[in-house]
Amino acid sequence: MTTEPNIKLKTLLYKRAVTQRQLAFGTEIDESQISKAVKHGISTAEIRERIADFLDVNQSEIFNYRNY
Repeated sequence: MTTEPNIKLKTLLYKRAVTQRQLAFGTEIDESQISKAVKHGISTAEIRERIADFLDVNQSEIFNYRNY
């Protein structure tokens, strides 16, 4: 199964100068799960919610339907 990176999330992290490690720490999500969300667009509903809450954005701003 081939997946694509989540460009929206990756771009937002870059613009805000937030590393994946900082995101993992701030959301209390394992770094490997953050990496999967960013690099492969793979995430669960809970992970999407926690990331969006931490970044103070709507989920639709950083996740496409294909990520669901």
